[in-house]
Amino acid sequence: MNSLSEFNEFRRPQLFEKLSEESQQRILECSVLRDFERNRLLVQQGDTPRFVYLVLNGSIRTFRISEEGEEATIRMLEPGDTCMEAVMFMGGPSPINVQTIKNTKALMIPERIIKILVLEDAQFAFNLLKIVTRHYKNAMHQIDAMNIKTPLKRIGYYFLLKHLEHGNDKLDFKLPFEKQMVANYLGMTPETFSRSLKQMRAMGITVDDDTIKMKDAYSLCHFCDADTASLCPAHNTENCHLCTRH
Repeated sequence: MNSLSEFNEFRRPQLFEKLSEESQQRILECSVLRDFERNRLLVQQGDTPRFVYLVLNGSIRTFRISEEGEEATIRMLEPGDTCMEAVMFMGGPSPINVQTIKNTKALMIPERIIKILVLEDAQFAFNLLKIVTRHYKNAMHQIDAMNIKTPLKRIGYYFLLKHLEHGNDKLDFKLPFEKQMVANYLGMTPETFSRSLKQMRAMGITVDDDTIKMKDAYSLCHFCDADTASLCPAHNTENCHLCTRH
């Protein structure tokens, strides 16, 4: 791949943020653009990682399998997201699996160019550090959710994040992943997920297939915390005060 034209219709990848034209071209010239069918296993637990995967279209998940054969979803990637950066610098076999969720177009960036640019380009190294830091922060939220939050609060927090990503001026938005996948990511059974969705109706939040509908713009404010508040354009405004009173 030798052009950034593939990125025009997608969210700008954080890996390329503020990167020089020279570094961008070096990455693209070394990388391979591939189309993968749904449920294709790209990396298996125990493999030696060779690429960073950048999602251009479709979606990917990372997950672990226990000795008992149970799966735990770690991340669910949308266009613009990358995976395997941290694993590449761990050394040794991959502790996770990487699998497409639907038909996916991904850029495979070789380990060699990643490690060269980390040493030669400070902006690239900074971008990589920000990505890994975000993964760490999200992992902390997952641990917190599994140990402290009720299923209802886990779902509400996840919905609130997606609501803010889609623009908090809308009263409905679509889930980017199937409900069963979201339930696994949040550490609950589909049955528990379904029961919790019924509880949310009393808060004015309903789920119609993959669409979340709210009775007003404040329905998900019950689940707000310091991290989500920092993402909300209404934070520290009069509207924020109205949200907390609602």
